[in-house]
Amino acid sequence: MKEQKLTILVADDNPSDRMLLETMLSQLGHVVVTAEDGQDAVDCFDPDKIQLVCLDIKMPRKDGWEAAIEIQEKAQERLVPIVFLSGISDPAVLQNCLDVGATDFISKPYNPTLVSAKLNAIARLLVLQNALSEQRDELSLLNQQMVHDQEVAKMVYERITHSNCLSDRALSTLHHGSHIFNGDVILAAYKPNGGMHLLLGDFTGHGLSAAIGALPLADIFFEWTEKGFVMRQILPEINKRLHTILPPNMFCAAAFIDINTHNRTVAVWNAGLPDLLYFSADEPLPKLISSDSLPLGILNEHEFEANIDMFSYEPGDYFIAFTDGVYEARSKDNKIHYNSALNPLYEGQVKGSPFDWLEKMLRDEGILENPHDDISVLGIDLSLALDNSPQSQSLAQGRSFNAPASFAFCYELHADSLKNTDPLPYLLQILTTVPELNKRSSEVFMILSEMYSNALEHGILNLDSKLKSTVEGFAEYYSLRESKLEQLLEGKVVIDVKVTAEQGEGCLCLTMSDSGKGFDTSNLQLNDFDHDRPFNRGLSLINQLCNKVELSDDGTKISIIYTW
Repeated sequence: MKEQKLTILVADDNPSDRMLLETMLSQLGHVVVTAEDGQDAVDCFDPDKIQLVCLDIKMPRKDGWEAAIEIQEKAQERLVPIVFLSGISDPAVLQNCLDVGATDFISKPYNPTLVSAKLNAIARLLVLQNALSEQRDELSLLNQQMVHDQEVAKMVYERITHSNCLSDRALSTLHHGSHIFNGDVILAAYKPNGGMHLLLGDFTGHGLSAAIGALPLADIFFEWTEKGFVMRQILPEINKRLHTILPPNMFCAAAFIDINTHNRTVAVWNAGLPDLLYFSADEPLPKLISSDSLPLGILNEHEFEANIDMFSYEPGDYFIAFTDGVYEARSKDNKIHYNSALNPLYEGQVKGSPFDWLEKMLRDEGILENPHDDISVLGIDLSLALDNSPQSQSLAQGRSFNAPASFAFCYELHADSLKNTDPLPYLLQILTTVPELNKRSSEVFMILSEMYSNALEHGILNLDSKLKSTVEGFAEYYSLRESKLEQLLEGKVVIDVKVTAEQGEGCLCLTMSDSGKGFDTSNLQLNDFDHDRPFNRGLSLINQLCNKVELSDDGTKISIIYTW
């Protein structure tokens, strides 16, 4: 290691001792500045030039101890070692030197070999200190740049993941991160046919690495919901994307909730989150919706399955979901006691809003002040969701289209297509290229959805709507739907579409026919629409929205005219 040459301040009231040490240090290659006493040393000290100070203890005007204290004050954060010069061997005196900040001692009379060794040791200390200071400054600059980059990235992240309808009055949310970035995500989007899609997710880990997976997840969630895709289509696509881009040790535990305000049903998928709690106004205890699927991003597209629970809801019902940051939260005493803390919630002892109770508990326990994990809670007041009729979420609001004013096409689906394809999003994409239909995408999708459900479920699959008269029947109805669809070998649905649009007025003519057995239409009352009835509302709803509805061929063919 190359020897470090120092600029040294020597203060000694004895001229011969001062001159001897000055000569010795100069011969070692150091630059020496001399002072006659302690006050002179303080006056001569310049922290930008002096790297080492040697002080005699007993000096006039200001002794070495007083001078050492003032020199350190002038040096501030800069490291300037102080070496005391003394022929005193009293331990109390030496201890006092250390107390005022001494680095070492040099005893009189001076030994050149010992002085050289001590100065070399101090020089190495200064080199190390300088290196640490440079690294500290570099790290400080890097940290400032990193914080700036994270703030910019956080702004982009929040704009993407918060571009949703979380402000809906039916929703309550608590989103509390343990880092700048939050590995939890809460997404909500209105469906074109009314109702809402919600997703609560918890990515592996914390901070930026955990949050980065939320961007593709949110992108697919919003775009596919807006285009009219259903939960069973959105989940496999999100899983496929996350499985492709995330490292093997990362995944997203999630719950997907589909609220259908027209049928008053809720479809729920839980994969890796704590039990979701559904509070029914008629039941003392909440219904627990446990995880029965693997989180998103673990399975490939061929292995992935979505096990969905479905049930109907009534006024007064409430739904709450939260991530494991709540389930494993630590209180002020740094203890995990979620079993006792959450018992009132699980035992149905909470009065009022479960969300408000849970948020208050987390604050009272001091958990939100010092979270050890990201904490997210989603509450859904299904009483308010009953009347939720949001404005249509335009597929491309404000954009102009170079679309033909009038067009027609025929869409035909056979058994394989019926089993594996949902035509509604594609039909909606075509129809909403017409600006006026784009503004009415919610009503258009609702008409398409009810007509297609009628053709597929009652025409092709021959399902009985009366099963929906009970909560258990709802589950049985959709279980039968899935099993019959999987076993479908023959059947056909034909969709004929004609659009004419000129000078702000237009007409959508839509005919949907199926190859089913049909039904007796003689007693059908299209004007009889009862919102409280859990089934047989589809055709009446279509009749309310359209100018004309006509059934023919024993109910296997339905035609509508929708004008604007």
